[in-house]
Amino acid sequence: MEYYDVHTHQIFLEEDDDPYHSCIFDVYPLEFEVAKESYNRHAFSCGIHPWYSEDSDTQMAYLNEIAPNPRIIAIGETGLDRLKGPAFEIQIPVFKRHIELSERLRKPVIIHCVKAWEELIRVRRETRPTQPWIIHGYHGKPELTEQLIREGFLFSVGDQINVASMQLIPLDALFCETDEDEMSIRDIYQQAARSLNMDPEQFSLRIAKNVRKVFPTLEVPRTWYPDQEEESE
Repeated sequence: MEYYDVHTHQIFLEEDDDPYHSCIFDVYPLEFEVAKESYNRHAFSCGIHPWYSEDSDTQMAYLNEIAPNPRIIAIGETGLDRLKGPAFEIQIPVFKRHIELSERLRKPVIIHCVKAWEELIRVRRETRPTQPWIIHGYHGKPELTEQLIREGFLFSVGDQINVASMQLIPLDALFCETDEDEMSIRDIYQQAARSLNMDPEQFSLRIAKNVRKVFPTLEVPRTWYPDQEEESE
C-alpha cells in the first residue's frame, strides 16, 4: 500500500524516514530555504497560519517570492480561527492574499478553520476559487459536512474523526494526514478505512488516486506489503 500524508508538521531525520509514505510538510515562509535543503524526498506546503496573521507583511512578501518553487505544492495552512489569533478584520485579508497566490500559481490551499465556518464559506463564495481547498484535520458534524460538500470543499482527516461525517464525504474528496498527532499515517489510514467499512488496500488505492489528481508532482512512495513485513518478523 502507498501512504500519503498531505499535512504534517512532523519532520523526521532523512536517514530514519519511513520510505513507505510520502508527505507534504507544512512550513512557514522563513523556514522554507533551510527545510528544502534538509529534506529531499518530500514536498512542502507554505503559508501563514491565521494565529500569526497580524504584522505578517514581511512573511507574506517572502511567501510570494518562494511560492513558485516546485517543491512547494500547496499554499497554507491558512484560514480563519475564531478562538485564537487577531480579529477577523486582520485574518480575512491575509487569507484572501493566500487565495490570490493559490489562483495565480494554480496550487491547492490547505485550510485551517476553527469555529469560523460561516466566514469561510462567505470568503469562498466571494473569491470563487478554481483551485482545490482542503480542510485539514476535519472532524466536523454531519450537518456541517453536508454543507461543506455542497460548497465544494475537500477534506483531510487525522486521528480524530467523526464516523457519521466520514460516511457522507465522497471518496474522491478525501485525504489523510498526521498534522501534529502521535498516530502514524498507517494507523490513520486503518482507522479511516474501518469507519467506511472498506478494505484498507482499496482505501489506500482510492486516496492515492485523489493525491495524484490534486498533487500530481508529489513523489510516489515505496509500496508497503504488510504480509511480507509480518513474515520477516
